[in-house]
Amino acid sequence: MQKRRLFSMIIGLVMILGATACSDYRRAIGTEKSTPDEFQVVVRPPLSLPPEFTKRPDATTTDLGVDEKSSRNLMNNLFERRNITASGYDELFELSSIEPDIRVKVDQETTGIIFERRLPINVIFGGLPDVGPILDQMAEDRRIRINRMQKRAINEGATPAYDGVHGDEVQIQ
Repeated sequence: MQKRRLFSMIIGLVMILGATACSDYRRAIGTEKSTPDEFQVVVRPPLSLPPEFTKRPDATTTDLGVDEKSSRNLMNNLFERRNITASGYDELFELSSIEPDIRVKVDQETTGIIFERRLPINVIFGGLPDVGPILDQMAEDRRIRINRMQKRAINEGATPAYDGVHGDEVQIQ
């Protein structure tokens, strides 16, 4: 009887230790955090020095001083006080510049928070459901490279993605 009880305790201990080794269990109890993979699509070139980096300017021919007029103008522009004369609430807060579909954008960006706050049992046995578009990394990398070659902003243009729920390709603005 004593051996059987010891054997069952050892088996139980092994099962508990085995369960704590699973990444889903660690995520469920909050010891492991999952971070988004949003920066994986950008390829960074290796650091390199400019060709004539070791050349130093000649101290006698270069003026290292800063033009006081330009720095004063810059400070005036930065700390300029604006006189706002608004006759109503709409003019004061510029409500016309608010995007009409801001709630949809906020909901899309915060969808992941819902799944991080699930019950631990759902994380262990449920997995993560397929919600929202899946970024096409190769097409996004190609879009970023083309924008860089054409000297446009990196965030200009739609991001290609795949909607796993509906099964079609989408463009994220």
